[in-house]
Amino acid sequence: MKKLILILIVFTATHSFAQRAKNVFPWKSTPVTINKSRDTSLRVIIVDKEKQVPQPAYFVNDRFVQHLGFINPKQIENINVVKRDTIIGTQTYAGQIHIKTKANYTPKFISLAELKDKYTSFKDMPVVFMLDADIINSDEESFFVDENNLLTIIVDKLKTNKDNVEIGFIKLLTKSKENIDKRNNIMIRGEGIAAK
Repeated sequence: MKKLILILIVFTATHSFAQRAKNVFPWKSTPVTINKSRDTSLRVIIVDKEKQVPQPAYFVNDRFVQHLGFINPKQIENINVVKRDTIIGTQTYAGQIHIKTKANYTPKFISLAELKDKYTSFKDMPVVFMLDADIINSDEESFFVDENNLLTIIVDKLKTNKDNVEIGFIKLLTKSKENIDKRNNIMIRGEGIAAK
């Protein structure tokens, strides 16, 4: 009896390992190698400002906005793209993007410098700005955001360990669905619960 059970187990095991999927034809199948390990190797990415692609000139309701941070797509009526290099002052731009907002919406543009003066006490302190998850690498005077679309402004100070230099940190969160959802979550013991 033991031999019979052993033979049945061996037969069942070898039969289940040798099965092929139905409707699989050998001439149509392609061998696939699945590597379940994730690439965790260190990568260093050095940004070369000299080799950056020129940006377009933005015009919102016919007003030139050198660097546009964020405008709510729901408030845009139309966008027109002009594909020719444009020189404004001494700056060359790769084309123009004309954005017309809906008639019932007026953007309230504010430069990062004006925003810093309005909401912080960082007068002459160097400041790092972040818009949602992106660090803004632009001149404070020439980068504009639509104040109507700001949900949260987080103001903090960073201090370097070695030199004890203070750097202001301003993180701007826009009224994106993701940011609104995060803001409306209530954290209880480390778990997110949506507020009703």
